[in-house]
Amino acid sequence: MQVGVATALGQRQFPGLAKAAQEAMLTFRVSGQIASLPVRVGQKIEAGTIVAALDDSSYRSDVTRLQADLDQANADLQLKSDQYDRILPLVKSGTYPKARGDDALSAREGATARVQSVRSALQRAQIDLDQTVLKAPFEGRVVAVYPEVFEEVRAQQQIVRLLDLRRLEAVIDIPETLITLVPLVGSIEARFDAYPDTVLKGEVVEIGTEASQLTRTFPVTIAMDQSADAKVVILPGMAGNFRVATVDEGEAQKQIVVPPAAVRPLEPGKAPLAVWVLDPATAKVALRPVQVGRVVQGGLEVKEGLKPGEWVVTAGANSLAEAELVRLPPEGEASPEAPRS
Repeated sequence: MQVGVATALGQRQFPGLAKAAQEAMLTFRVSGQIASLPVRVGQKIEAGTIVAALDDSSYRSDVTRLQADLDQANADLQLKSDQYDRILPLVKSGTYPKARGDDALSAREGATARVQSVRSALQRAQIDLDQTVLKAPFEGRVVAVYPEVFEEVRAQQQIVRLLDLRRLEAVIDIPETLITLVPLVGSIEARFDAYPDTVLKGEVVEIGTEASQLTRTFPVTIAMDQSADAKVVILPGMAGNFRVATVDEGEAQKQIVVPPAAVRPLEPGKAPLAVWVLDPATAKVALRPVQVGRVVQGGLEVKEGLKPGEWVVTAGANSLAEAELVRLPPEGEASPEAPRS
């Protein structure tokens, strides 16, 4: 790899698939028969739009019944409270025994508990009734409608899948030799195969912290807005190519980072560390001592011993010998799999 050169990212294109930055699988939290399903696949809807509704007759009946029970429980509580208020002075005066006062108090507390129980049940029933109407949580496009009208559905069964296509994302795989440069990226250009003449501007929103065991690449998430051209609609699953448009080269040269596999002891069993540096003019490698710093995104920071633009061996560091001939990656690309000659 060539260290401290941010332009290395701009020389490569990375494939990726578009996906919606925000999506939701809408489900009912209660069971029932679908009474209406007004949305269709491909339809664009606003936040708060009703996408489906259940037959709410049984839920509405429960609310009505529990409301009547609550009215009765409140009336009973009022009666028990009045009785307690009449008995309490007589108990204090000694006219009634204390046991009768305790019975009246117990009856009032029981009526209070009954009111609280019925009120809670009524609130639960009202929530269930409200849940018979399914609304869109955000503006988006309907991409799937699963049941049909009059179909019986259970709670949490998939009803409608909604995507917000105003904001898109894509995940690209960056080699470990380039991952240290990703935080320096300013903007990304994206071209999709379906619309090759349209360029979308994107930005890095997430950098993976663990490399793939198979490819030794890191996942990097790119976010971009949908095209302003109404005729161009990038849909989830569309393939595209992503290229770095702008980078902060000044910051790249301030921090030189190499993969851990590039670092080895200068002498077996001793503390000083070193890396193999390639001289492009002679195609020979030389072991150079370096001073490493902290562990950062993508590898080890090299504080002394390397200059921006120098080539460092990142694979097979323990198998090389001084002045051994090697060759650069094809077309100067930073590739950890560049074969030895």
